[in-house]
Amino acid sequence: MYKVKMSKHLLSIIIPTKNRQKYCIEAINQIISTLNSGVEIIIQDNSDTAELKTVVTTLNYDRLVYNYHPGELSFIDNFNEALTFASGEYLCMIGDDDGVLPDIIKITEFAKINNYDAIIPGLNSVYCWPNKNAFVKNGEKGYLCLSYIKNKGKEIQTEKELVKLIKNGGQNYQSYGVPRLYHGIVCRKILNKIYNITGKYFDGLTPDIYMAVALSFVCKKVCGVNYPVTISGICPKSGSSDSATGKHTGDLKNAPHFKGHTSYIWDPKAPAIYSVESIWAETVMKALHAFHREDLYSRFGVNVLDGICFAKYPQFKNEIKKHAKKNGVSIFNLYYQKIKFLIIPFVKRALKRIFRKKGEVQKYYDVSDITQAAEITIAELYKLGIL
Repeated sequence: MYKVKMSKHLLSIIIPTKNRQKYCIEAINQIISTLNSGVEIIIQDNSDTAELKTVVTTLNYDRLVYNYHPGELSFIDNFNEALTFASGEYLCMIGDDDGVLPDIIKITEFAKINNYDAIIPGLNSVYCWPNKNAFVKNGEKGYLCLSYIKNKGKEIQTEKELVKLIKNGGQNYQSYGVPRLYHGIVCRKILNKIYNITGKYFDGLTPDIYMAVALSFVCKKVCGVNYPVTISGICPKSGSSDSATGKHTGDLKNAPHFKGHTSYIWDPKAPAIYSVESIWAETVMKALHAFHREDLYSRFGVNVLDGICFAKYPQFKNEIKKHAKKNGVSIFNLYYQKIKFLIIPFVKRALKRIFRKKGEVQKYYDVSDITQAAEITIAELYKLGIL
């Protein structure tokens, strides 16, 4: 069980990290240089060595908390433990290759004044760190993309959005209006509700999507905005990079998500293959069970999930066909979902490109680090009157 801490600061920014010291150090420095108004930084380190500690202790920032946990620890347990050290009234979790923007303070103050349980910011500042094997054309020396940033916001009905996510097989959760702790802002009292109901903050195999589903059950007042408060970083060692290059695929028994778990029971509604899609879906279902929402579990889009996996992973076509049949998905429906997955996103991207206005998508090359990426994004936020 994890001890719940009382609030001392307005905002805690939490960074779980493992063996990516170079990027984590730059992320910490970027946060400190950008935010200087009482923000707490939590570093939860599960690296093979404590070398990060020698750097952290030299930083002149008295609101930085460093915790080193050696040995094997699951993603879930690392995230659970990280939250126990945060004392902010509101919390935001980011990766060790990400960054933050100064408007995170402004929007957190707005959330407190207006009693919002959570804020769903835009994910429209994406930075790819320098990488000789960059998956973005001409992005070898660093690449930043700013897209569709607007000074707009609205209240979100989260459970309706959650139903859409469930019917879509638990895929692309960040495109739905579900609250996020990862690259989002959440009131500590709301997280405590999750803890009091389930005995933990996170469960399943991937913490970000589990928390999104859990928050959808306990948040009552949520605001979504169309601008970023963080920068989504993608370094050569990141999960996003591995997903883009196909490394997050294979036999289920080889999935790194199982490390630190004992006797994990895989949900039968998810095909037993190692992929981003199956891991996401299985974790969504773990969250539904944790909150005893069997009504939503029965509505889970197994047909959509199997169709996507059938389209993306032909090496597992026999396993997916068997899984679909076992879950009552006809071969016609399987092929229909496959074609739908291959065509509809392509059409949407094409239409968006055709009808987008000048300047709605801006691409920057030779962006050397997260600090430079933040400076470019901040300049755009000032231009739009957000800062």
